[in-house]
Amino acid sequence: MTRIIQLSGAVALAASSAWAGEQIEYTVESTKYEGYLAQANAPRGTIVILPTWNGLSDYEMDRARMLADIGFTTFAADLYPTGHRPTTMEAKQTALKAHLGDQAHMHDILKAAISEARQAGDDPLLVMGYSMGAITAMELAWSGLGNDLGVDGYVIFSGRVSDTNGRIMPDDVAPFFVAHGEADTQVNVSGLAAFVDDVDMAGGTVTAHTYPGKGHLFSAFGFPNYDAQADADSWTRLMKFLALHFGS
Repeated sequence: MTRIIQLSGAVALAASSAWAGEQIEYTVESTKYEGYLAQANAPRGTIVILPTWNGLSDYEMDRARMLADIGFTTFAADLYPTGHRPTTMEAKQTALKAHLGDQAHMHDILKAAISEARQAGDDPLLVMGYSMGAITAMELAWSGLGNDLGVDGYVIFSGRVSDTNGRIMPDDVAPFFVAHGEADTQVNVSGLAAFVDDVDMAGGTVTAHTYPGKGHLFSAFGFPNYDAQADADSWTRLMKFLALHFGS
């Protein structure tokens, strides 16, 4: 049964990682991309992290190490070719529009990132995204590519979950974890309820947590809307989701 839970509260953030990662280069249609691999010492699965419109940064690499600490070999994959990360607001908006406007290329990036992650880790495999990365992860689900590639779960932080192309969610879609700020002015939380219904009709499950008064990327330390309490709560809820669906 689909679940949607709304709460906020203070809990301790997961401790910083003890395991170092490594830079990985991979290719998409002969174009070089960069990623970061954090290998779990006692693996129980694999996670692909897709970043914000800033491109791969210290934030995603920190999260990769945190996930490796709890047993998930994690590959943080850039969505931009090497040397092409936008640095101005105008450039980021242009890059976002180009990325979302080319679904075929987006699918190629996703296939390459998942393939790279699978070379380093074992199933189950989840795809996790922040903002632009979350929208990209949702493309896996809505298009059915995630089913084709055997994706076992989706983790969506501050990302649009509704489909602007009007597609029907494929049957047997993997479970979702969603965390979203109710005061997010970039991605409206109002689409969440309809998304939950869509997944429910497809026989899937959603565990969703919304945070009153919190803005876009509330859980991303170093970003303007970061809120430590909501971040800690959402991370703890994510740990419970992973334990419920993928063991501990």
